[in-house]
Amino acid sequence: MMIRTANDLKELNAALDKCTNPVWLMGPNDEAYNLKNEEEYIEGIIRLAEDHDDQLGIFTSSREDEAIMYNYFKKMAA
Repeated sequence: MMIRTANDLKELNAALDKCTNPVWLMGPNDEAYNLKNEEEYIEGIIRLAEDHDDQLGIFTSSREDEAIMYNYFKKMAA
């Protein structure tokens, strides 16, 4: 996942706002950022912006949030 523009970031934020449970940005070496937590969100977005090797992934803790994020990724892939 790449954030290329301010609009991409707005779309991600809109999807995260719809989620009701933690949404995790996770990478190698047990790094994890709860994107629903303001401080961890900032750290995660910085990490996402500086890393383009596809080692980071988004994980949800509920089926409803999974559907929201799936629709976000589907829209971004189009």
